[in-house]
Amino acid sequence: MGAVPAAAAGADGERPRVLLVHPAFLGDTVFLGPAVRALKARWPGGRVTLVVSPRGAPVAALLPGCDEVVPFDKRRGDAGLRGLWRLGRRLRALRPDLALVSHPSLRSGALALLSGAPRRLGYAPFCNERVALDRTRPFVERALRLAERAGAPGGTGLALRAPAARAAYAERLLAGAARPVLGLVPGAEWATKRWPAAGWAELACRLGGTALILGGPAERGLAAEIAAGAAGKPVLDSTGNSIEEAVALLARCDLVVGGDTGLTHCARALGRPTLTLFGPTHVERHLFGPRDRPLSLGLPCQPCHDHGPRRCPLGHHDCMARLEAWAVAEEAAALLDRAS
Repeated sequence: MGAVPAAAAGADGERPRVLLVHPAFLGDTVFLGPAVRALKARWPGGRVTLVVSPRGAPVAALLPGCDEVVPFDKRRGDAGLRGLWRLGRRLRALRPDLALVSHPSLRSGALALLSGAPRRLGYAPFCNERVALDRTRPFVERALRLAERAGAPGGTGLALRAPAARAAYAERLLAGAARPVLGLVPGAEWATKRWPAAGWAELACRLGGTALILGGPAERGLAAEIAAGAAGKPVLDSTGNSIEEAVALLARCDLVVGGDTGLTHCARALGRPTLTLFGPTHVERHLFGPRDRPLSLGLPCQPCHDHGPRRCPLGHHDCMARLEAWAVAEEAAALLDRAS
């Protein structure tokens, strides 16, 4: 791909101010990492600003190559036309030369337009270089494809820094924990991507060391159920902490097992051995490295949805309910052995 034209690359052609707009789920923010690294590698003196959801903002700040994060609270503080206009003025003050819009929504395209960026390249309306979104491509390739078209090719590997400011918190919580530390991520935005609590409890019992349960406030009840089912097994419940605290803990796990959800993908990006349990969503939308792998039953009805429906279309949820704890434990143990 050709380089960004001088008019879109900053006054000297080598220090462009680039917006990358993708205000979606936490996992989607992780998948922006390869594009961010590519942009920074192409223009080390440039400035890369990410416009993401409030939940994704702490992770965006940990992506190598990211200089600035602007949260877009599209459902609360920045809701409606007034909120969109207000945030657009804030982005315009950054004087961006280039806006990459990897989120295909009308609002994302409008933000790019309101930012005043002369070149708007992406999948959304209002982009003056509109690209057709191929939803069959792996998630990491979608933003990376736009970076390539802007003149910044790069590799597809995930990467995330551990938050140094939360190191003491993680060390304090894990002090004295028996190794290996097994990170469990049982929650997910969509219920159909969640493995039953009984499976998590049995998994914790089958694997040695300490089980560390991670998740948001909504997972507190689920964590208590898992801990009760794993009676006699050392269990630490960290649910309800901040995203940065959760990432600091993930960085210290010897192995992470979770569903197709944001914190699980954070563990992958941190380079931790990670086993991802897939139910209704597409395994092929992800690119796996040597230290992480997917596990799916491969039923005829799988996959059935891009991000997970609220209810199983067939009413049985077999893709997760029939996933046996012994099988998950075998895969997890094998992955831990290979990693060590």
